[in-house]
Formats: sequence, C-alpha cells, structure tokens
Amino acid sequence: MSDDARTPERIVADLIEKSPICMITTVGADGRLMARPMTRQNSDFDGSIRLLAPRHGDLPSEIETNPQVNVSVQSSDGFVSVAGRAVVDDDRDAVAEHWNAAVGAWFPEGPESATSVLIRADSAEYWDSSGSRIAHIASFVRAAVSRDEGTPDMGTSGTVEL
Repeated sequence: MSDDARTPERIVADLIEKSPICMITTVGADGRLMARPMTRQNSDFDGSIRLLAPRHGDLPSEIETNPQVNVSVQSSDGFVSVAGRAVVDDDRDAVAEHWNAAVGAWFPEGPESATSVLIRADSAEYWDSSGSRIAHIASFVRAAVSRDEGTPDMGTSGTVEL
C-alpha cells in the first residue's frame, strides 16, 4: 500500500507499532498530571494498548480514581498522542501471556506482583513524518533560508476518532 493510500487509522497504528515504549499520563492523587514511561505489551494496535504495572503501585490507583489517560508514542517516523480510558482489569491470562525475563526484571517478586492495565483509545492525534528524510531536511532548509517558502513540510498530521 502506498503512503497516499494509508488511512489516518492505519497511520496511527503504524506509528504506535514502531515503538514498544510509550509514556502514559494519569491524574495523581494530588490532582497533578503524572507521566511515566512504560513498555507496551501488545505488538499490534487494534484500538487498545496493554501495559503491565505493579499491582499495588500508583498507576493502578490513579486509574481507578480517574480512568482518563493519555498515551504518547514517539517513533523514528513521527508521534502519536492517544486519549482514552484505562481499566485495571487484572487479567491474569494477559500477565502470563506477556511475561518474560525482560518484564520480570521490573517485577522481582514474580508475575503475582503485576497487574494488567488496558487502555481503550477514544481518539488519537498524529504527526507522521515517514517520508524521505532528505526531502524533509530540504524543505526545512528552504523554509529557513527563504521567507517565500513558508513553513517546512515535515509530513502530515491529523486527529482520528477511534
């Protein structure tokens, strides 16, 4: 499929799937926004993001108090900001399915100390710069040296309701 034929939903999925690391932002007990890096556990983006978190940690507590979250992802081709609702579903099968030595390094007490968090996306805003790097750099340089060129063309952006 050519880049021109990709739907906004496919662009969002492609950008998310390119990076296993995300930042989840929740509302803390004091009302402040709290962001932390996490590893996505599902490799495909189907409108939801699965994370593993400490069972008795701040993240599950914050989600249970206020399920509105934001998940940000950066890849070499762009950025995605996902707004959605999270639920601490404590899906033991999901914990077992995603458990491995790398995950175990974060949970020294074993799988019983982890809980599963599922984020269901409501919308996503994306900035896709997945084209030719040379073309993006040339556009940036033209805009920087010539007032007639306007702003640089660094790709596409948009918002998708999911």
